[in-house]
Amino acid sequence: MTIQEEKDFILSVQVKNHAGVLQRISGLFSRRCYNIKSIVAAQTVTPELTEILIVVTGDDRVVSQVKKQVEKLVDVVRVTVLDQQTCIAREHMLIAVNRTMETRNRLLGIAQVFHAEVLYVKEDTVLFEVVGTPATLDSFVRLFAPEEVKKILRTGTMAIQLD
Repeated sequence: MTIQEEKDFILSVQVKNHAGVLQRISGLFSRRCYNIKSIVAAQTVTPELTEILIVVTGDDRVVSQVKKQVEKLVDVVRVTVLDQQTCIAREHMLIAVNRTMETRNRLLGIAQVFHAEVLYVKEDTVLFEVVGTPATLDSFVRLFAPEEVKKILRTGTMAIQLD
């Protein structure tokens, strides 16, 4: 028996836009002890449908099992495991960082390298907005010492499969 490497998978779950659907999906994950790494849900261009993007870590077997179980839920229209080689995936992050006169230039340099937007500057704080892959945002955060970071807010992964 070979041990498969765990990795992140993005599930695109198209559902009928009804109350309680997201709760049923997250409940299934909870009951089966699957961890949701990130989740994003929004109405599609068709108002009756919502698309939910769920990032889950596991191997091929686990993801196949999750997909089959989600497909059985009421109001689920379609479940697709996105091919990460042919999809565009992004996250959005707001990060508030401590600022001093000594760190000002370093902070602005980091922002420039990552194409981060400076949304707010105060004597002791800079608020950045960064959009990129989850790995890019992780790299951005690692450039700051833990005591420099005041607060981080991130969306879940949003992705579109390219045809």
